[in-house]
Amino acid sequence: MNKLGAILFSLITAGFAQHLGLGIILGSPTGFTGKVIFTKNSAVAANIGWSITENYHLHITTDYQFLFPSVIRWQDEMTGEQKEIKGLIPFLGVGGRLRIKETEQNETELHIGMRLGGGIEYTIVRFGIFLEIYPVVNIFPATDFDLEGGLGIRFYFK
Repeated sequence: MNKLGAILFSLITAGFAQHLGLGIILGSPTGFTGKVIFTKNSAVAANIGWSITENYHLHITTDYQFLFPSVIRWQDEMTGEQKEIKGLIPFLGVGGRLRIKETEQNETELHIGMRLGGGIEYTIVRFGIFLEIYPVVNIFPATDFDLEGGLGIRFYFK
């Protein structure tokens, strides 16, 4: 990342972000994850890693997430009061994926796809444990369909 990009990222995350989370993800991709929470209803998440099942060297995803806090609730039949699991946040995301694959002829191929999916994250103190599933429509070099997702954990800085 160049200096201008680093400065711009710092200003955006410092000015608008409520929380920044960094951690690891296991799945597709397996590697590192980050999430910037802007409001209680919006965030941007990114993953960078490698595929453990295919011959992809680099796998990058970025998604805008719509967060739905307090959506999982129920009414206690005995007391009539509303109950919810604090820290349990479902989300829907839309974004993109970039994969770089090495062929059998040692050539590099670029694959680009669009992601639309979701998941759920449970935060405990400053840790977030999440599970996500994203169907992917590959648009370059050929149109086809993939399914990816993972299980991960992030540490949130305040």
